[in-house]
Amino acid sequence: MRKLKTSHKLRAFEALIETISKLLAIYFVYLAFNWLVGTLLGKNLAEDTLLSLLLLPALYVLRDANHIADPLTVRVTLFPDKISVIRGISPRVNDTLEYQNVENIEVITPILGWLCGYATVRLYSPGGYVEIPYVYRAEKIVSIVERLKKKHI
Repeated sequence: MRKLKTSHKLRAFEALIETISKLLAIYFVYLAFNWLVGTLLGKNLAEDTLLSLLLLPALYVLRDANHIADPLTVRVTLFPDKISVIRGISPRVNDTLEYQNVENIEVITPILGWLCGYATVRLYSPGGYVEIPYVYRAEKIVSIVERLKKKHI
């Protein structure tokens, strides 16, 4: 049994910056729309009208704010015959995949992950996939999984 190191704090920081930037973008749309209506139409819209138009997009952004805490809950364990990933607060998800069932491996690297050396690895099998999120040295993990897969076939 071997535990893999994942990027807890960096990925949480990246998710926080992403959420804040989306909310700022919605605010800039609000300012631009207010300015355009005032300049082009010569009217001043009621602020509650503008706020109601932009409230739904802001709520959609805030709905996904749980991604900020998600990296802090990830635990990845390599066993001799399978890999196990435990993540989440509510719901708590425990994904396990035997190496012999792995058909394809995909590596997804976000911008900060590219700079700091972490990525998400997806192990595809006939019934779906297991995601190993925010793991350091993803290419090494891929080679370990491929080696263990050959060992169990």
